[in-house]
Amino acid sequence: MLEYVLLALIGCLLGVVTGLTPGLHVNTVCLIGLGMYSSMGLDAIGFGTAMVAMSLTHTFLDFIPSIFLGVPEEETALSVLPAHKLVLKGRAMDAVKLTAYGSILGLVFGLAMLVPALYIIPIVYNSIRGFVIYIVMAAAAYLILRERKTRGKIWAVIIMAMSGVLGVIALNMDSISSTYVLFPVFAGLFGLSGLIYSIKNEPQTIPQQEHSRAKIDRNILGSGLLGAIGGAVVGVLPAMSPSQVGVIMSSIFGTNTQNFLVSVSAINTSDAIYSLVSLYTIQNPRSGVAVMLDRIIELDMNTLILFTGVFALSGSIATVMHIAIGRRAARGFNVLNYRLLSSAVLVFVLALVYTFTGIMGLLVAMASTAIGLLPILAGVSRTHLMGVLIVPTAMYFLGI
Repeated sequence: MLEYVLLALIGCLLGVVTGLTPGLHVNTVCLIGLGMYSSMGLDAIGFGTAMVAMSLTHTFLDFIPSIFLGVPEEETALSVLPAHKLVLKGRAMDAVKLTAYGSILGLVFGLAMLVPALYIIPIVYNSIRGFVIYIVMAAAAYLILRERKTRGKIWAVIIMAMSGVLGVIALNMDSISSTYVLFPVFAGLFGLSGLIYSIKNEPQTIPQQEHSRAKIDRNILGSGLLGAIGGAVVGVLPAMSPSQVGVIMSSIFGTNTQNFLVSVSAINTSDAIYSLVSLYTIQNPRSGVAVMLDRIIELDMNTLILFTGVFALSGSIATVMHIAIGRRAARGFNVLNYRLLSSAVLVFVLALVYTFTGIMGLLVAMASTAIGLLPILAGVSRTHLMGVLIVPTAMYFLGI
């Protein structure tokens, strides 16, 4: 048992690194580890323990770059505008605290719902399985129609279509291993594109208050509960992302900046839990980490209980780390050499893409980056880029 605790702590440290490093996703580290863990003397369960802790910790810490650097991943893309509203008012610590509250509430409520979810998810999924893709397509159409201006709706359709074509081409490429093919795709769409744009547009220097006024109240608790439920929904529906579910839920229930940040962060963390729950209950992994663990682990009840304990331990550690690092980031916000950091990360991610996927992977990453820049430049939601999975998934379910 002590071995698993130590591996969970190592996973937490890896999650801090991936969360704080723009463009470096947990899937990247998991891919690297997948080919190395046996040579390091780890068994599959030990490796899985570290990866589960990393994925959960990442959902806490990946809000820090979104808040202070403006470089979100797809899961945190929605948080950027509300968080930056607070940063512009000198209240970055409020954004840090609110996302910490949301993540820990997503964890607590997500684990509290776990036992009934083991019975409910298979029933719900089997009931809607025949038309689940139509639900996903309707959700995608709603997100497009939600763009306020006609120009935005047109750009949303174009971006959804282009990313969909990219997904179809990438998933049918023989020159890149199916294990790694989505790495250059997502690195370009959500990592490199944000880095390139942010390097060009360095954030403003605004003095930040050291203390937060954010407190947990009934509205915060309600937003956290809704986010936890939203994370479970993401875990069941194919090709849906936390950002997309977050947009839909905010439209239905309404929200302000504070509750929105809590809800989105809760969805993000709850999704990390339910992507594994879906693997156990309906044999469908809903995250990159779950997909890779499915290849080496037969997820039974004992392993799920172990991973539940890992979630609880790593979430407790991640909460403390998130607030502590966020406070330091607020203090050093105006002295960070942002362009140097982002440029180094850009080179690092490109090197990883080349290492795992070669020249063809670099070409895919470049095409993905070009498409990933479109919603940023057009001023529409980056959630439309999930067409990269929605379109191929729809084609598969429709038999096209």
